[in-house]
Amino acid sequence: MLVLKRKEGQWVEVTHRSGDVLRIRVCQIESGHPGHLNLAFDDDARHFEIERPERKHKAAEVTPAIPA
Repeated sequence: MLVLKRKEGQWVEVTHRSGDVLRIRVCQIESGHPGHLNLAFDDDARHFEIERPERKHKAAEVTPAIPA
């Protein structure tokens, strides 16, 4: 895991071995919610898929198992 310190509005560029670049911008840091911020992903060419593991876990909890 890589942890970077960035201020509001700063960009970080992540370059894949293939040469694809993902630009991430720190935005809307909310002072009322410690540790909470929003990230903007600049990927107009749609080279990347953004997966959020917590969403998969919640979906599995909600979706009933279908008997075989």
